[in-house]
Amino acid sequence: MAALRFTVVLLLCVCSSAVQSQVCAETEQRSATQDLEPLLRSLLEAIGTLSDYRAPETLPSVFQLPQAAIEARVCEEPCNVSAAYIPHDGIYLAENLDPVHQPMDRSILLHELVHHLQQGHPKFAHLSGCERERAKEQEAYEIQNAYLATLEVERRTVFYEGEFDCSSSASIHTP
Repeated sequence: MAALRFTVVLLLCVCSSAVQSQVCAETEQRSATQDLEPLLRSLLEAIGTLSDYRAPETLPSVFQLPQAAIEARVCEEPCNVSAAYIPHDGIYLAENLDPVHQPMDRSILLHELVHHLQQGHPKFAHLSGCERERAKEQEAYEIQNAYLATLEVERRTVFYEGEFDCSSSASIHTP
């Protein structure tokens, strides 16, 4: 019983620290997969129409959490990322995004679903490291923009090739 009280007190101390606030946000992550299931299936169907990917029976886990918690998972320093796919873990979507009602936010979720479908796909097997990740990212942007066109949304997303400097061994995107 004393060990349990110590653990609870320790957890409260960690969560009350401003420096550790993102740890609390991560522990409070909530799966939104069930809530978003109809939308996820619809987006996977759209991806299948726009590409050669096929929708899996099992949906990836989707978590909505504060943007800072996503940044802490995928960036070494503060960055401007509102969604990410982490292989074997799932899709992380900033809680301020509303993919059900906002077409641009929906396209962000679609982009991350493309990454889920790319995982293990033989299409990129001939590429290595950074080149593979750049090709995957470029394809995800292309499919996202094609999806936005089907919705007749004028705005498009932009793939910045400079983020993938594959000539440098220090590229942050090399797995």
